[in-house]
Amino acid sequence: MGNFGKHTPFLLTACNHNDKEKNGFTLYSISDRLHFEFDEPFLHKKLFIGSQHGWLTVLDLHCEPTLLNPLTGESISLPSITTFPKVRPHHSVNGNIISYFCRTNYRPESPFLDCTFDECSGEEVTFKKVLLSSNPSISSGNFFAAALVGHVFSHLMIAKPGVGRWNLLQEKEYWYMDIMFCQDNKLICLTNEGAIHEVELKDDDFLITEMAAPFIKDSSDFNMYLALDSAGRILVIYRTYNFITRPETSHVEVFRLIGSKGKKSKWERINSLDGQAIFVGTNALISLRKQDISGEVKPDTIYFTDEWWDLAGDDEEVNWPRDICAYDLMSNSIKPCCPEEHRRCSWPLPVWVHLPNHS
Repeated sequence: MGNFGKHTPFLLTACNHNDKEKNGFTLYSISDRLHFEFDEPFLHKKLFIGSQHGWLTVLDLHCEPTLLNPLTGESISLPSITTFPKVRPHHSVNGNIISYFCRTNYRPESPFLDCTFDECSGEEVTFKKVLLSSNPSISSGNFFAAALVGHVFSHLMIAKPGVGRWNLLQEKEYWYMDIMFCQDNKLICLTNEGAIHEVELKDDDFLITEMAAPFIKDSSDFNMYLALDSAGRILVIYRTYNFITRPETSHVEVFRLIGSKGKKSKWERINSLDGQAIFVGTNALISLRKQDISGEVKPDTIYFTDEWWDLAGDDEEVNWPRDICAYDLMSNSIKPCCPEEHRRCSWPLPVWVHLPNHS
């Protein structure tokens, strides 16, 4: 249960910190503080919304999702956004998709919007994060895909193997903050109130069970992530922000779930990861056990990327360093985890990646 690796992931960023017209990318290693730049046209004008098993999940300018190998360019298509229940494509006279009609909950007096995605509009229906139930390189397309949809209030979509469409699970008063695949095609989901849901994925149905009741009552600006400790117990990482000139991580707390289904579960705050290093963000969970940590990577530390997608295309924000930081549980301290030049990236958002030969 979990995604424990043997090697430190790389931080993938757009290296447009010196030249706004530059289209290249940078892979930065925290372990040895080395980086190299590369330029692959198939990554141009893509938004990174997932990283797992050496693959990137990307969106193009029409918000269509694809799996890409960042080194070879090999691609695997995922179901189209036009299979969403609320979305219908708008075609030009020659048949090309130029925008989408989508139904929104924000405007009951005029619920249908005509959205283009060239500048990240349509935030209620676009993808935020996509994860896979197994490695697509070895599963021959026989995998489930799970997506958080909507950057403000994220709902859960599931795509079954071979079906070719996205299915909305439940649209309730809560929304989801993070998701994590575990064993036996079970998906763990974290709500905005801190409740834990387990979704059992079957070919013909989905079974949703509440594993832990809500425990978050704070209304401040925050994000939450799912992780696992070395014993496979669920962790929730709670990250809050200051907004003085730009979003900056101000405080981090880590909670561990005690108990399981059928028992009275409870949360306890912890101050140690038993030596683990955890990498969270748009990527699938990446953890290093204490014995696999090397170089400049620190034990009992959580490494964060910046996920403020709505600042990614704003020219005024290009010179702001992204909030890519590390939280040390032992010293209760937060500091940047890479040089400033690698944090000055506007588009696409940064993501942790395991390269294929490092998986």
